[in-house]
Amino acid sequence: MFSDKSYSPVSFESVTTNEKSQKSANIQTEHVVYESEETQVVETKSIQTQTANETRTNEPKYDEDKLAEFLNRVAPGVFKFLDEQHGTSAFNDYTVGSNNEPAVNIQLINRINTLDLSEFKGKVSSVTWSTGGGTLAIGHSVTQHKSWCNDITKVDLYNLSKDNLLMTVPTKSLEVSSCVTTLLYHPDEPSILAAGLFDGDVMVWNLREESLIAPLFVCTHGEMVTQIYWHSRILNDASALITSGGDGYIYIHRLTINFTQSSTQKKYKILKEKNLTEKSALGNEGEDKNAEAGLHITSFDFSAKDHKVFVVGTLCGRLYKCNLDQTIPIEGTEMIFDPVISEYDKHKSTVTCVKSAPTQNLFVSSGADREVHIYDFDQPASLKIITLDSTPVQISWHFGNFDVFLAYGAGPEVKFFNVKTGRPLSKTMLYSENRENSTCLSFNTKREMVAIGDTKGNLEIWRMSRSLSN
Repeated sequence: MFSDKSYSPVSFESVTTNEKSQKSANIQTEHVVYESEETQVVETKSIQTQTANETRTNEPKYDEDKLAEFLNRVAPGVFKFLDEQHGTSAFNDYTVGSNNEPAVNIQLINRINTLDLSEFKGKVSSVTWSTGGGTLAIGHSVTQHKSWCNDITKVDLYNLSKDNLLMTVPTKSLEVSSCVTTLLYHPDEPSILAAGLFDGDVMVWNLREESLIAPLFVCTHGEMVTQIYWHSRILNDASALITSGGDGYIYIHRLTINFTQSSTQKKYKILKEKNLTEKSALGNEGEDKNAEAGLHITSFDFSAKDHKVFVVGTLCGRLYKCNLDQTIPIEGTEMIFDPVISEYDKHKSTVTCVKSAPTQNLFVSSGADREVHIYDFDQPASLKIITLDSTPVQISWHFGNFDVFLAYGAGPEVKFFNVKTGRPLSKTMLYSENRENSTCLSFNTKREMVAIGDTKGNLEIWRMSRSLSN
């Protein structure tokens, strides 16, 4: 298997050289030295292409009449879409002043009276910007109602110019049979506008359909409509419009077929017996709970953390935590439910507004007691109480800093507060000497603007940066 053999040695001669390869490495401003090395094989091929240059002698033919017909057909829709998309958020953080001047943090750019040419005298009751930010809808109402409302009012639609200035004349007016209490554009559909009226009616317009002047009638509350709310997360196959009224009811409506049909999906009621004062005033303890109205609802808002949880504020100053699913049928009916699951510390007087924080598990409430309360959704006691000099009517969250909210109402000031500290932003305020009281406010997130209405029918447009200085 193994064998021993001997082989003669093999050796290799060592070859050395003293020559070294040298290269020149120079900077770009000097001449560059190149080295030339020959390859072992040099092969050259010549290939011709099959195509040849062609000279066009005739212009392409097209039908100008068909082209004009096509442009006339598609142009209105394209222009409408471009107008809605004008002011896209791609440059939200890019601001440049004119003539190289520094950008102004807060500046009044428009002020008009929306009732100068009208016989109706009252206040701007509600304002709302379209999703694209190109249109502002304005509702009107008398300052106080002594009895049932029979006023013929209107909803005016104002467009912005290319210079982001509000037109002085509305592009369209929608007549309604009663004072407007609340307005709200759909968050995703720029042409869908909902309104609630003092007589209890709720209606929706599809403004894209120019031929359809009449709105879609949604429902009627027993008393004035206090709030409307578009909810995008509770119905999978349709838009949900939630409405509340002074009758103590909250309705959830399903809108389908391009907002031409609506149906009421659920009805909720805040029972009067939850308020001991109103319970003792009922007189007849055996009265059917379904036959009477509920607690007067002034405001509600949904949690950003759980889209089924919401808070309801009432005329008697109480705040209730509610859930759309954790409900029980009200006595005497299987179609109306009580959504209340717990209660928060109450205000000393009427709750004027409730607003949930956009990104936190917090909500803020304001009251006629001149107080603003800050709550955690999961705690019954308020975290902080802010005392104001005048009555706050509404609360809004700033569109750029979600730790900042605005409180406004009686008086000419709109004040900013930090929700974490409860302290005001001393250097930031929307103040106008010509504004008597602030009735409503709406942010235009696409154009970095805010619209403010007052009790004299005046409308102000302010330019506001996303960043705030304290």
